[in-house]
Amino acid sequence: MKKLYRSRKDSKLFGLCGGLAELLNVDSTLLRVVFLVTAFFTEGTLIPIYFIACLVIPKEPAFEPFYDPAYGYSSGARSTGRSPAYPRPQQESPLASTPDPQPNIDEMMRDVEKKALQKEIEQLRAKLAQLEKGDKEL
Repeated sequence: MKKLYRSRKDSKLFGLCGGLAELLNVDSTLLRVVFLVTAFFTEGTLIPIYFIACLVIPKEPAFEPFYDPAYGYSSGARSTGRSPAYPRPQQESPLASTPDPQPNIDEMMRDVEKKALQKEIEQLRAKLAQLEKGDKEL
């Protein structure tokens, strides 16, 4: 079930009619016209109700995380029925059992980090040796 929010993308004043139109799945312009006609015939009693509703109803979140049990949370997809940006696996591919010719990215990253740490240790040792020489000369 969808929640009622004030719309971020279809907002003329506060986004209330846009959010209500999205919830009811109707055109927001039609809903605005109905609101104005109703406000005219009720002698303006609908206008304070509109402002109170704007204070009570929260603004639409910037994004809603989409949870797919196969992939986990995705921060970009919204829960409006659209599928996530990545395809869902249908079945095991016969090519999936063959090993990937490219090396594992995790092993490559560990190797790069190890080399960077070794280089940093060598630089620190050189600085320490310079400081020790400076202390001996004093």
